[in-house]
Amino acid sequence: MVARVGSIRKAAAQLNVSPSAVNRQMLKLEAEYGAELFERLPRGLRPTAAGRVLVAEIERWQQEHDRAVRTLAELRNHVRGHAAVGLMESIAGQMVGGLTIALREQHVQLSLDVTIAGTERLCELLLAGKLELAICYAVPRRPDIQFLSRLPPRSGIVVAHDHALAGRKSVRLADCAAYSFVFPDASLTVRPLIEKAFRRQGIHPPNTVTTNSIDVMKTLVREQGQVAWLSYYDVHAEVLEGTFAYLPIADRQVAGTSLSLIARKHAPLSPVAALVAKHLRDQLQRLASG
Repeated sequence: MVARVGSIRKAAAQLNVSPSAVNRQMLKLEAEYGAELFERLPRGLRPTAAGRVLVAEIERWQQEHDRAVRTLAELRNHVRGHAAVGLMESIAGQMVGGLTIALREQHVQLSLDVTIAGTERLCELLLAGKLELAICYAVPRRPDIQFLSRLPPRSGIVVAHDHALAGRKSVRLADCAAYSFVFPDASLTVRPLIEKAFRRQGIHPPNTVTTNSIDVMKTLVREQGQVAWLSYYDVHAEVLEGTFAYLPIADRQVAGTSLSLIARKHAPLSPVAALVAKHLRDQLQRLASG
């Protein structure tokens, strides 16, 4: 206000405070920033170079705040819009279901495109501008990708609730050597980790099935008693309902892959996409705490 009217007295009158209070705040700011913010002239005050920088930043912040207030008002009043999201097959159903319920409760009218693919393809589509958001495993670190949420690795052995291993709190890979496995194929990011771990342990399961479908893996675990190496995030719904048992792998050298919500770094999200991102982030946090 002082920069706008050029006078402490006039600024005080506009702000309905005493001139001494305005002066104290100015002196406090100058001490905090270690720079003079105003030149004291015979007929008033004029911002210094430092003062002009600070005033410009304040004005920019006020504009962004006003924009945020408008966006929030839009979200309260039946937002309409479109969002394109990419998901891994294993978590797509639960994520889309939870998202549509949350948006419906907030009276958001949304057209949603959902693409199911692996990490490499989802990152390609995101960077090409065909997706606004994606959730996938083992996202490569790139300057044009930003992480909105990231869950730590939780790879483990998954078996049916009545499997011989089901009662354990954890398991070593050697304990699983005699059982038939269903493996993800090379299109899934966890496959190289599995191959490395089994090679290091010298384990060769008697029977194996390889597939690019998490649903097929779950079916074989549930109906054929096979053993799978999956992330807890892939099977948390089945674990909670008691269909599957998830056993953390006790071998120290066994690595996993993190699950991340990502967006393009230099492309601001639309109000609807930002709202979708918030709900997806909330779901991931609930998944992590589950």
